[in-house]
Amino acid sequence: MILAGIDIGTNTLRLLIAETGPDSFREIFSDRRITRLGQDLDRTGNISPGAAERTLAALLDFSGQIRRYAALQSAAIGTSALRNASNSSAFIHAVKKRTGLDIAIITGDEEARLTLLGVARALPNGLLRAKDGAFRSSLIIDIGGGSTEIIKTRAGAAPVMMSLPLGAVYLTERFIKHDPLSSGELAALRSAVGESLDKHAGMVRPDPAGAFIGTAGTITTLAAIDLGLGAYDSDRINRHVLSRDFIDDLVRKLGVYTIEERKRIRGIEQGREDIILAGAVIAQEIMNRSGHVSMLVSDGGLREGIVLDLYEKLSKEHRA
Repeated sequence: MILAGIDIGTNTLRLLIAETGPDSFREIFSDRRITRLGQDLDRTGNISPGAAERTLAALLDFSGQIRRYAALQSAAIGTSALRNASNSSAFIHAVKKRTGLDIAIITGDEEARLTLLGVARALPNGLLRAKDGAFRSSLIIDIGGGSTEIIKTRAGAAPVMMSLPLGAVYLTERFIKHDPLSSGELAALRSAVGESLDKHAGMVRPDPAGAFIGTAGTITTLAAIDLGLGAYDSDRINRHVLSRDFIDDLVRKLGVYTIEERKRIRGIEQGREDIILAGAVIAQEIMNRSGHVSMLVSDGGLREGIVLDLYEKLSKEHRA
């Protein structure tokens, strides 16, 4: 069956239309738009009219693609920005009226659960799941615009998940006021990230035997920079390995570059040049605490998890 999933993030919207079956998953169409839905949300508590209109326009296009490919059903999922905005209901109502899409706002834990489904689907058999389907030991991070989800899996145990209020958009707006930023601004940003992580030290405790996996926009952008990509290439990004040395070096460079200089770095898509430093610092601080010297990149994440979860729900309904 053909299904569609939309990930409505704080910075980026992602659409996936896929043909799904008991043992099959084939991408038919995908799209991504940076609309910065969470712009100024950390300061005002509301989705701004401009951010709402940009996002509505993208969702209108997405709904047209869903009809074009005759998707049986679709699921549109709201994350951090819609969890936190006081005017989320009005925005959701406007989206329904203009596009026909029903948006469901999910918790941070549910976001992590769906992300885990998508990551497991994107990576080869045996890396994250054993032959019997059980999860192997791993630490998975999803650094978004409004939050960071941390997932720990252990053989023979249920995954442990946590959502932290560490988002690349919010941190940038909160701490970075100059271009280029000052050393004091970078230090304050890093301190805030470290303080939040240290409150949940058990989630990033060193486990050299486990896999360390990263997903979502910050991580895939870091991979694109490392690969020097002029255009996004999911096949090359998926399963790319990022070294801690590369991230350390990139943070040093980004910390002194102006926004215009960052725009000239191959691999940074337009709309991420201002927030990539904050996202990279989150990744860096997690690596420092976890003891991992490299990170495996997954191009699959929440968007794929939304479609997989929708398929499972529809299959259960059919069997019932």
